[in-house]
Amino acid sequence: MRIILNFMRSYRSLHLTLFINLIFINFLWAQTTSEWRALPKMPEGKWEPGVINFENKLYLFGGYKEGVISSKRSEYFDPSNLEWTQIQELPSAITHMNMVLDKRTVWFAGGFKDGYKGHAIAEVWNYDIDLDRYTAAPLLPEPRAGGGLALAGRELHYFGGLKLDRDTDASDHWVLNLDDWEMGTAEWEDSTAMPTPRNQFSTVVFQDEIYAIGGQFNHDTQQLDQPRVDIFNPKDNAWRSGPELPKGHSHAEGATFVHDNQIWMIGGHTTPTGGSKSQDRDILTLAADGQWEKVGELPIPLSSPAAAIINDILYVGGGASGGSSVQANFWMWPLP
Repeated sequence: MRIILNFMRSYRSLHLTLFINLIFINFLWAQTTSEWRALPKMPEGKWEPGVINFENKLYLFGGYKEGVISSKRSEYFDPSNLEWTQIQELPSAITHMNMVLDKRTVWFAGGFKDGYKGHAIAEVWNYDIDLDRYTAAPLLPEPRAGGGLALAGRELHYFGGLKLDRDTDASDHWVLNLDDWEMGTAEWEDSTAMPTPRNQFSTVVFQDEIYAIGGQFNHDTQQLDQPRVDIFNPKDNAWRSGPELPKGHSHAEGATFVHDNQIWMIGGHTTPTGGSKSQDRDILTLAADGQWEKVGELPIPLSSPAAAIINDILYVGGGASGGSSVQANFWMWPLP
C-alpha cells in the first residue's frame, strides 16, 4: 500500500512539474521570439466565419467548411489551456456575416446560406453568451451578404454588401435602435447611403466612428479589390474618406479589429496596382491620424481567416489557402 501511495505522489508531482514547465516554456518563448508558432489544428477548418474576441477567448461562428458549403458549427478557443469548446450551433448554416458585441450579446445580420445565387438572407440574430442561446430580431429590409455591421452607441448599422444575384453591390445603409429592440418596437430605418457600394470590406468602430475598409466591386464577375476607406460619423450622419490602403484589399472581415488604439487587418485578398488578384499574407495597422503600416506577415497567404490579439499574442486560424482550399491551421505570434 505504501508503494502505491508513493507512486501516486510521484505521478502527481511529475504532472505538476510538466504543467509548470509548459507554462514557463510558453512564457519564455513569447518573451524571446517574434516568430510564428504552430498550435494544434482547429476542430474544423473555417473560411469566412463570424469572429468575436470576448473575455480573452476567440469565438468563431459558422463559415465555409468546404468549398462553398456553409456550416452551423460555432465554438471558442481559450488560450489559457489551448482548448476549443463547442457552443450552440447557429440557427442557419451561414457565412459572409460580420459579428458585433453588445456587452455579453453577439449580433449578426445577413449572410449566405451556402455560396450560390439566391442564397443571401435577411435574417438578424443575437447570441446570448451566458445562456448559449440565439434570439431572432427584425429582418433586414432586403437580403444581403458581405456587408458591414457595426454598433455605434445603441444603434446597430448595416450597410453595403451583395444583393440576391451575388454580384450587385448595394449602397443601402440601415439602422436598428437596440433600446427600441429591448422595448419590442424596433424597426430598421434608412440612413445615409454608403458613398461607394462594395462588398467583403472590413468594418470596425474606431474612436466612435464606423470604418469601411477596402472591399471589392462585384463578386461573380470582376471581384476588383479596392484600397478605399470610408468613415461614417454617427453624430453628423455623414460619410467621409479615410486613409487609403497601400493596395486594393478585401476578404479580411473576421481578421480586422481594434487593439491598443490601432486598427489591425490580417491577411485577405489583394490586387496591387497593375497586378492580379491573389491571397495576402500582410499584417497591416492604422493608428489615429496616421497611415497604414505593414508590421508583419502571416506564415502563408490566407483569405478570410479568423484573428484576435489576446494578452499581446496574435492568434490566427482557418481561412483559405491556394485558392478556395479551406484549412484548419492555427498559429500564435507575439507582438513585436
